Amino acid sequence: MQAITYTLKPGQPNSEAYYRDVRDFTKTVIKQARFTITPVIDDYTRYLRTYNLEELRHPEEYILEILSFGILWRQYAAKALKVKHAPFVTMARMSEWRKEHQKVKPLIDFGRGILLTAFLFPETSDQRPDVPTLEQVDHVCKWFEATGEFREQALRFIRWRAYWGTKINTELYNIFMLIEEFTDWFKEASEKALGKYTGNVDAFLESSEKKYRWREDRVSCTRSRLEYHLNMVGAELLNDAFREDFSKGETKAVLIPGCMRGRPAEKCEAVKVKEGLICSDCLPGCRVNKLRKEGKRRTGSEAFDVYIIPHASDLSLWSSKPGEPVRSVVASACVTTLVEGGWELKRYNVPAQCVLLDYCGCSKHWSEKGITTSFNMDELTRRVKATA
Repeated sequence: MQAITYTLKPGQPNSEAYYRDVRDFTKTVIKQARFTITPVIDDYTRYLRTYNLEELRHPEEYILEILSFGILWRQYAAKALKVKHAPFVTMARMSEWRKEHQKVKPLIDFGRGILLTAFLFPETSDQRPDVPTLEQVDHVCKWFEATGEFREQALRFIRWRAYWGTKINTELYNIFMLIEEFTDWFKEASEKALGKYTGNVDAFLESSEKKYRWREDRVSCTRSRLEYHLNMVGAELLNDAFREDFSKGETKAVLIPGCMRGRPAEKCEAVKVKEGLICSDCLPGCRVNKLRKEGKRRTGSEAFDVYIIPHASDLSLWSSKPGEPVRSVVASACVTTLVEGGWELKRYNVPAQCVLLDYCGCSKHWSEKGITTSFNMDELTRRVKATA
């Protein structure tokens, strides 16, 4: 099968080689961070502790936050800074409305697609500054939120911005130069380590530029190759950071996208529940049905339920209420969206792990005919056991 953008099993029967490669490279990223940005992270966590701003998290999360800032600044700052006037607040709220009002989601998405191109993506842009001012960081964070694709990142960058506000100009310069150095290193190193899995991204972007121009999924479907590599490593970093909490869950659920179904959405007989859709065994050969049966077959801590989660669902529904058993989830999605979802689950205190789809293929975003997607079952087992 020809990959649309990425594939975790290029010329291979499964994606086991990918998971070995990405884990090895993630260890290299963590090691490289010690030589570049760890002093910045240590100072940042001292700031958080001093002002009691949050319960300190795993170092992997802070590495991912600062690397995400470096890469997303590189990719989008020039465009964002060119935008002087836009309905930033309304556009940010529209991203939440589409989760809360699924019946009118197509209308909201139609409006978002028009506003994205009309306001947030100018035809021309200036050179991005390597060393931003704090006012520029504020402006770009507003832009990130307005896109609807980087809300979780923006929430974290805003806290970093407050920390940067305590620094004098020379200190800020040194911090942003370290971020730039780390980003430069990651760009080159990730192409060598993970480039074989993203070889079709550039060709896809070149051929699809006009296709997504007025669509609400413009940002998620036109992510750069560097962003794919960021999210591949990001998935590993978040899995490492969240593993301990995940293992404490009393029940487990696997959340999968609709593109794994063996039938189109209009023919699928899955039953709608509050959290999503539950397979009703309408097609024995469907991958979702097989996964459901596998979850029921397993016992003890390895057992799991399966839910089909429509795109842009409200993940807060997975947050356990007082007195309820804590539910751990393993979420699956394509590379461009999984990390954002992982951070959203964290914000709702949902213990999570994630498994990347081996390739993308849904009819809504990637393929007009639709390609049934899948993921690595061995990787799912490792995540359910919280041993990877």
